[in-house]
Amino acid sequence: MPRDSDGEEEEEEEDKGALLSGEVILPDELLQKILSLLPIANIIKLSIVCKRWYEVVHSFPPLSWAMMAPQKPLFFRSCFNDCAFSGIVYDPSLLRWCNFDFPRLERGIWYSSSSCGLVCLMNSNNGDENCLILVGNPIKRDWKLLPQVPGDSSPNSIALALSFDRRTRAYTVVVLKCTSTYNHLPGVSFQQRLSVHIYQSTTKSWATPIDQDLDLLMGNNDAVICDGLLYYFIRPYPVRRPQLVVFDLAKMPSTIESLIQESIPAPFEKIGRVELINMSNKLVMVSRIDRPRKGVVILELEDKTWRKVAQMPNSMYKTIDGLYFTFCGSGHFLFMHFKGPVVLTFDMRQKVWKWSSQLCLCPRQRPYTKFRSLCYCSFCFEPRLDVSS
Repeated sequence: MPRDSDGEEEEEEEDKGALLSGEVILPDELLQKILSLLPIANIIKLSIVCKRWYEVVHSFPPLSWAMMAPQKPLFFRSCFNDCAFSGIVYDPSLLRWCNFDFPRLERGIWYSSSSCGLVCLMNSNNGDENCLILVGNPIKRDWKLLPQVPGDSSPNSIALALSFDRRTRAYTVVVLKCTSTYNHLPGVSFQQRLSVHIYQSTTKSWATPIDQDLDLLMGNNDAVICDGLLYYFIRPYPVRRPQLVVFDLAKMPSTIESLIQESIPAPFEKIGRVELINMSNKLVMVSRIDRPRKGVVILELEDKTWRKVAQMPNSMYKTIDGLYFTFCGSGHFLFMHFKGPVVLTFDMRQKVWKWSSQLCLCPRQRPYTKFRSLCYCSFCFEPRLDVSS
């Protein structure tokens, strides 16, 4: 039977209501919680669906991002070009590379450290007083410039470490400098000044609890913070084996002689390039060794004892033997990158080695030279939306 005009209007209104999207009636908190179950790459893509979704994804302060599913870390490698600091990122979830830029950052970045989604970057000052240190979330691009680091502007070695506290939302930056003093005392062949500088985001200032001369053969360019403890390799004179010194950041001593006496010897007397990595609040060391056979070994520190986790298969090591390569890691993923088109990953849980897909070239990248191929910045970080500097 024909419907009257009033009935048709009522039915049209019902049809319009049925076509309403479910997300329209969802509160922002619930919509964000649903999105938080997705991989970070999908969340970023969905933020351009509409204005509301963009505001939900990039909301500040974050609503439910602290409950987002654990994310596999991303590996970043810088590229050399005439523009700003930029590079490429490898996503082990998607098994592919993509371009990744850092707006408004200068290209001279050499030192890096990451923790829980935050990344700290520092340039090489080469004697210049203006040494820049930035802290930020690469996903949110909220970079913050820290005050100038005190101490010598031309150290022989420098190490950078970052730690983020999920409970207090505060972070700590540590810079260690080792500088030759050139005022050797009688009977002392090697002497260097070691200084430890600590920045707290709560006080927004630097403190220097340690600044003293030591009988050292050399310092190191690598340090890491695990569960409130700062780990740093030194080589005290005349001891040949490197020693791991442990600093308690909650109660730093004024001198480190006692810490050197309690230091942990390296597992090998002669070790090549060493990287100290925080893997889920456990200290992991990755090193190239020559004995008993050449290779790359992964060790974990347990109760001041080094435990071997894995060693790179000989067939894999033969393809990179003689090449300069770097290590980094986060969560349970280790990344090894060297002069070549791929990156090698190691899953600490499954004990599986895996080559990445082919490396894509950076836009506007200059051709490699021998020097450039050895000098670039690489690091990995956990993609998070609930962390900010």
